Amino acid sequence: MAGDNTSPTPEEAFRAALSARSDLGREEPEIAANIGVQMGHMGLDVPTVSVVRRIRDIVATLQPKKVAEVGAGIGHTTAWLLDAWTRDEVVAPMRVDIMEQGNRFAVILDRVIKRYAMEAVARVVVGDVEDHAPQTRAWRLAHVTNDDLPPTLMDGLDVVVLRTGPEGLGVRAAASMDLLRKGGVLLLIEPPVPGDNIDDSTEEGAAIIAGFNAWIAFVHRCSEEHDLAFVPVHGGTIVAVRKLA
Repeated sequence: MAGDNTSPTPEEAFRAALSARSDLGREEPEIAANIGVQMGHMGLDVPTVSVVRRIRDIVATLQPKKVAEVGAGIGHTTAWLLDAWTRDEVVAPMRVDIMEQGNRFAVILDRVIKRYAMEAVARVVVGDVEDHAPQTRAWRLAHVTNDDLPPTLMDGLDVVVLRTGPEGLGVRAAASMDLLRKGGVLLLIEPPVPGDNIDDSTEEGAAIIAGFNAWIAFVHRCSEEHDLAFVPVHGGTIVAVRKLA
């Protein structure tokens, strides 16, 4: 029958990439498990294995050449991704940027990269994506024919994995979209709806409410301008956005 051998459309390929992969296993990598324990001692939120495993599966299926993890913390999700990329059955990217705000965690992330012997591929970038995105665009305009990496976060990215608190999520998600190539994919975790206990008359409460409203505005824009998908898993919902323009 005609048409049986046609390739999937970009939209179909994107949706297919959001599925779980049984071939990559369900067990948490030992390094990631140790980092999770350390995060618990530090009072940091540890995402469920189901959430991070699905992020790993999606990224591995998309086979990005240039990828960034923004808000890497002390490397929990980083370890899951690096573990996958060291396997024979997974196509590793050519370049990886791992971003965290401060130098303190950057030292830890460097150690994680070295544990997986990925120094030739991955680097740690210190700063905020909302600051780096305009700096990267300015650098690119001045180096249009230059194939070197910008000193800031990479542009032309195939995948961005964004990890951040709800207060700055909308702004950082928009900045991450700016660094994606057309057809690139942003992955993040949907924030919780602010509860009735949030007092918007306080500075902290107002920041949470404002951040959530910015997130809703971002999702609304993406639903109109890009390809948006929600992937519910145990412990949260992964939001995936494929950039259309």
